Amino acid sequence: MEYYVFALILLVLSLGASYLVKSRFDKYVKYPVASNYNGSITANTILRSRNISDVQVISVPGTLTDHYNPSDKTLALSEDVFNISSIASVAVAAHECGHAIQHAEGYMPVIIRTKMVPVANFVSFFSYVAIFLGLAIDTLELADFGIILFSVIVLFHFITLPIEIDASRRALKLVDELGIYTQEEKSAGKKVLDAAALTYFVSLLTVLLTLLRYVLIVSSRRSGRSRR
Repeated sequence: MEYYVFALILLVLSLGASYLVKSRFDKYVKYPVASNYNGSITANTILRSRNISDVQVISVPGTLTDHYNPSDKTLALSEDVFNISSIASVAVAAHECGHAIQHAEGYMPVIIRTKMVPVANFVSFFSYVAIFLGLAIDTLELADFGIILFSVIVLFHFITLPIEIDASRRALKLVDELGIYTQEEKSAGKKVLDAAALTYFVSLLTVLLTLLRYVLIVSSRRSGRSRR
């Protein structure tokens, strides 16, 4: 029963975090910054200030589709962020620049996470197959193996959270140093970034809860065996 209560709480937190990110973005994308910087200008200014010349800033369709791709060194900004001068646009662009700077500096958690991406993609499918097949044919050793694989996904999320927090910390420091934000705008921009960080925290809790659920199911099945 306690598990399902916790799961319900996490579901509410997840929906709340997603709503908070979107609502804060929608709110602060309407507030232009005094510097008139849009996301594109912000990103290029920050990258130049750190002598990073091999990262291309591009526009991509969608909303909140912003990301940094270390494999081809592209910093992709959604159309609203790329084109519009706003508190939200500056915050998001600066955050993605934080990732580009992490990559350029050889920030160790980013190196580890990048190497883990293909592994995480692999185990995200096969862990479920091993767990469900192991339970279906009553081969708990196979289910145990699936749980071990799923632990890699948990580790991946555990590493991702501090990376995102660090990128936001760098973002606020950079826009402050370069005078892109006023102090009042910086406070509003922090609200946008804090909301985004909350989604990663909830994601970590979700995979931890999922891992716990699988462990409890397999343990219960094993206990049932011993009582036969």
